[in-house]
Amino acid sequence: MKALLKVREGLEGVELLDIAEPDVKPHEVKVKIHAAGICGTDIHIIHDEFSYKPPVVMGHEYSGTIVEVGTNVTGLQIGDRIVSLTAAVTCRACYYCRSGLYMLCKKRLSIGSGVNGAFAEYMAIPAEIAFKIPDNVSMDEAVLTEPLACMVRCVIERGTVKAGDYVLVSGPGTIGLLTMQLAKASGGNVIVTGTSHDKERLKLASELGAIATIMVDKEDVHEKVAALTGEMGVDVAFECAGAAASANSCLHLLKKTGLYVQVGLYGKKIEFDLDLALTKEINMTNGFASEPTSWERALRMLENKQVNVAPLISMKWPLDEWRRAIESVENKEGFKVLFVPNGD
Repeated sequence: MKALLKVREGLEGVELLDIAEPDVKPHEVKVKIHAAGICGTDIHIIHDEFSYKPPVVMGHEYSGTIVEVGTNVTGLQIGDRIVSLTAAVTCRACYYCRSGLYMLCKKRLSIGSGVNGAFAEYMAIPAEIAFKIPDNVSMDEAVLTEPLACMVRCVIERGTVKAGDYVLVSGPGTIGLLTMQLAKASGGNVIVTGTSHDKERLKLASELGAIATIMVDKEDVHEKVAALTGEMGVDVAFECAGAAASANSCLHLLKKTGLYVQVGLYGKKIEFDLDLALTKEINMTNGFASEPTSWERALRMLENKQVNVAPLISMKWPLDEWRRAIESVENKEGFKVLFVPNGD
């Protein structure tokens, strides 16, 4: 089968190879991949800015159909449409695993970085990490369950948005617009910021319910936020761009005692004014990927149409065109870019 792997350091370490289809262990299911999304983490892996164990098939945002079931598996069958947690291997015995916090397990290996992932025609996963896709959710929409679950973790489980809060979302990419929709569903009045390069993204943010959008390189963001919030600043700020300038802008735009939530990954150390955070008594939190509770809530929200992910799917590429697909993500063309390994 065709698969896109990270085999060594550097962009030249990304290779499209013909590898054997995975064998299915008694506790596993074999999944035919319908589509797999290219995530910012995949870009960080390509550029050696995120830990991985080469050689490894990349990709962790996906939807697929079960085509083979291990002998010890119950509750799943051939033909089931599924998505899954990214934490494929954990010890299941440490404090964090016993608390349901599998992403924090010291022995965790994740799909697409520690074990083979979804940029392939087929993938084998432990049955216990699979979730069935609701009947009224399309396979393309289901691909975005993973990033949505990550934002559930940040917005709902780790962060807090109260009805009436002014909420800033800095960075109007896929992650930013999922964050915006969750904050809005929680009762927040959401302001989305980006640059003039993000014009179309900001337009979609307005269509999805943002009360205001701001191009930070064309408008005075501090003046506009002050006018919108009665000079107070925002109650909650979600940094979704993974950029130092965005992080510090969020800090300045927050009201005193506001909540700063780090969503984006930087891939490097950044400068951040912790003295200002202290003198403003800023509360700070974050979220690292997602946990089982995040997935349950994300799928429920998709099923009940509380978020709209369909407009966020911009392009589909076969694996053969992986260079063009990666380039489109790095150039911020559209929103979510999908691989379709089996041409579905």
